[in-house]
Amino acid sequence: MTSRPSRKVGAWALVLGLTACAGAPVAEKRAGDDWVQVWSDEFDGDSVDASNWIIQTDVHVNDEQQQYTTSPDNVSVGGGTLKLTARLQTANGYPFTSGRVESAGKREFTHGRVEARIKLPVGIGLWPAFWMLGSDIRAAGWPGCGELDIMENVGYGDWISVALHGPGYSGNTPINGRFNPRTPVSDWHEYRVESSSTDIKWFIDGALVKTTTRAEVERHGAWAFDKPLFIIFNFAVGGSYPSGVNGAKEPYFGVPQATADLVRDTPQTMEVDWVRVSQRR
Repeated sequence: MTSRPSRKVGAWALVLGLTACAGAPVAEKRAGDDWVQVWSDEFDGDSVDASNWIIQTDVHVNDEQQQYTTSPDNVSVGGGTLKLTARLQTANGYPFTSGRVESAGKREFTHGRVEARIKLPVGIGLWPAFWMLGSDIRAAGWPGCGELDIMENVGYGDWISVALHGPGYSGNTPINGRFNPRTPVSDWHEYRVESSSTDIKWFIDGALVKTTTRAEVERHGAWAFDKPLFIIFNFAVGGSYPSGVNGAKEPYFGVPQATADLVRDTPQTMEVDWVRVSQRR
C-alpha cells in the first residue's frame, strides 16, 4: 500500500472569511434513511456559482507542475458538470495550467455525508482530487486543521486512494487506503465520506470500502475532525505523490513523457456532475 506524501498547505490558505456557513438547508430527506440533504451544487448553470466556490489560483505545493487559473479554459461549468481541465501551456513558470475550486468561507460542514459524482481522466501523473480541510487552517495551520481526502487519483485507471492527515499522522500518513472501483475511473462513479465524532467511513458507488475510528486516529495524534471543513475539487499535474508512485522525474516531476504528450495533444478534464451534503436528523 502506497501512502502519498504531504499536501502541505502554505500561505494560500489565509483567505478571508473562513467562518462556518452551511448555507440554506435544502432539507431533502432520502427514502429509507435518516440523512437529510442540507446543500448541493448540481452544476446546472453556465458558470461557477460564486456563492458556493472560490476559484483558487495561489496554491503551489507538493512540487506540483501546474499553475491554477481562473480561465474558462481551465475552470468551467456547462452541460450539467463542473470541468477542471489541465493543459500543457506555460504560466507563471509552470509547464501546465489547470483548475481548483474550494468552498472555504462559503459552504463548510461539521460531520455528515459529503458525496460527489465524478469522472476522471487517465494518464500517469495526473492528480485529480476531492477532499476537505478544516476551516481553522489560519489559526491551526496544516496538518493541525485536519485533512480528509475523499478521493485522489494519480492517473491510473483502476484505483483511487483515500487518507486522513492531522497532527501526528500527516505526509506519509498511516491512515490511508487504495481501492478499486468496479469499472475504470474514466467512468462516472460516486465517491462519498460519512463522518461523525466517532469514525469516518469511505464509500465508492454506495459500497463501504474503509472505516477509520477515532480510537485508531488517536493512536497517532489528535482527532481533528469535530469542526467545520470546506470542500475542494482540484486537478493537479505531477508532484510528489504521483512521482512517488510512478517514479517519473522527466520531462516534468511526476509526469512521464507519454502523459505530457497526451495533455499536449488533448487537454485532460476532471468532471463533477454534482456534489451533495447531508446530515443526520
